Amino acid sequence: MIYESKVPVANVWTAPQSPREIDRKVLQDSINIKEWIDQQTYEEKLALCEENLIQSQVLLGGRVIGLEETDGWMKVVIPQQASRKHPQGYPGYIPAEQLKQVTEGSASAASLIVCQKKATLYQNGEPDMEISFLTELAAAKETDDQFHVVTPLGIREINKADVRPVSQAFSMTGKDVVDAGKQFIGLSYLWGGMSSFGYDCSGFAYSMYKACGYLLPRDASDQAVQGTPVTSSHLEQGDLLFFANENGKGAVRHVGIYAGDGMMLHSPKTGRQIELLSLSGTSYEKEWAGARRYLPSERRSDHDS
Repeated sequence: MIYESKVPVANVWTAPQSPREIDRKVLQDSINIKEWIDQQTYEEKLALCEENLIQSQVLLGGRVIGLEETDGWMKVVIPQQASRKHPQGYPGYIPAEQLKQVTEGSASAASLIVCQKKATLYQNGEPDMEISFLTELAAAKETDDQFHVVTPLGIREINKADVRPVSQAFSMTGKDVVDAGKQFIGLSYLWGGMSSFGYDCSGFAYSMYKACGYLLPRDASDQAVQGTPVTSSHLEQGDLLFFANENGKGAVRHVGIYAGDGMMLHSPKTGRQIELLSLSGTSYEKEWAGARRYLPSERRSDHDS
């Protein structure tokens, strides 16, 4: 069965037993993801990672495949988030009340995508909910300054300035990836984060590439084996940089976006914010595990137009 998220950001939990008392407010069919993030202490946010509580997230209207439902929890895989963990997509659990079943075989009718860091959905002119960058919506009709859009909750309105057509042509350059990411400098890291309320390192890379029309795998370890290997002396903007335990020889543990001039744009870790960092002299130099390119080299083509 195919389902779509009815909430602005649905956490994808490792297991039905993963949520803590503080997480109860984001298990319902009406949630405030920002409030949940803001109310957690550093230790509580760190536990999301260290206790492996959350796997990923799905935005409003994002589609998942429901594998089975047990005691109010749906075991799902996320087709748009490729992973070696499951052949059909990233696996985890979402509260069943946060999902709406979609007619089998119906293609997503999304024609608009949120292009601002966040956007407000209105219901009959009144603010209804705040949604994330890259949320996809289906336009039903158009007024002078708004679109009426179909959501899993029914018809809502959104300001035209907050969206662009999904089909808009992309120049697909590494610089575009970097430019997309720079607007989020200062946003706090969130383990498992795939929304503009908070990204983890690979979620940030995944989302900035998606903003430019390219789908990466979800996790850094999977991203690190796709694309074309690039040496450190031939890096271009938008290349992904990978870092690993055991002085770069162990498991990949971090990914950042090369921003040019020896700089990396990344979402570092719990307690820190997305930043532009000079790699020289940092611990990342010792953990270097290679770089990958997913877009055509800008040195081989003309993107000045």
